[in-house]
Amino acid sequence: MLTSSGQAANFFALINILGAGDHIVSSATIYGGTFNLLNVTMRKIGVDVTFVDPRASEEEINAAFRDNTKAMFGETIANPSLDVLDIEKFAKIAHSHGVPLIV
Repeated sequence: MLTSSGQAANFFALINILGAGDHIVSSATIYGGTFNLLNVTMRKIGVDVTFVDPRASEEEINAAFRDNTKAMFGETIANPSLDVLDIEKFAKIAHSHGVPLIV
């Protein structure tokens, strides 16, 4: 699928996985528009989100997962902080819970 913005791409990736009653774990260092998509828009349709510090230990991040967690989200280089996501760590955690990592 081709979209005109990264925000639209994020929305389509998320809405195809998540529904009412689901949960997502997201890096806290993400673009403000994406933060609002997760924290406001997705909550309106019944999706809950837990934001985690991407520098936290694997154990701390694992604690954010629930039985209804369907995905994990992060940005490779966060806007505007320019924090670089440890994709290997996030992928390992997401896959250990059987959920996709959306980057």
